[in-house]
Amino acid sequence: MIEKSKISNMTRRRVLVGGLSLFAMPIYLRAAPQALDALQGGGHVIYFRHGATTWSGIDNIDWPRARQRLLSNEGIAQSRRIGTAFTRHAIPVGDVLASPFARCRDMAEIAFGRVEERMELLGLLSDEDGREARVAYLRDRMSTPPDDGTNRIIVAHRSNIATVANVQLAEGEAVIVRPTGSGFDVLETLMPEA
Repeated sequence: MIEKSKISNMTRRRVLVGGLSLFAMPIYLRAAPQALDALQGGGHVIYFRHGATTWSGIDNIDWPRARQRLLSNEGIAQSRRIGTAFTRHAIPVGDVLASPFARCRDMAEIAFGRVEERMELLGLLSDEDGREARVAYLRDRMSTPPDDGTNRIIVAHRSNIATVANVQLAEGEAVIVRPTGSGFDVLETLMPEA
């Protein structure tokens, strides 16, 4: 038999966890419509960190695909959800750029059906050679507005966006920025579920 004090403690935990869940949930419900309106109008850059992967750590672009960090089943599902959401909400997509690592390339291909691999989007932790040029390339792609009323998609790594925009992204998370020509404004971050 469970003691009355244990029931009281369990009930308090459930109420606390439930209350925190309800408090956190409206953040996504408020953010998503604003982001949706902005994206449907085009002119933004959406930077995704690759979806969930099979392991954590640093790999090498020269490694064969089988040795690289690949999208896990959850990462594949995240990519599909993102692509479905873009289609369902008629969000216009222009350039789809990705790091040549399999996990980035695969996410872009699954979500958007096409991808242009760019060595300039190679993770900053992967190779010191050309690091400054890679930072400059990403800054330029995030600062230059798409000229055709679409949104530019970039799928790459946490290290790149952290360096250029001081934003930390979880696997599958995106940051939406508005290019200004001379820089960019960070609007918000969204998880794939949002």
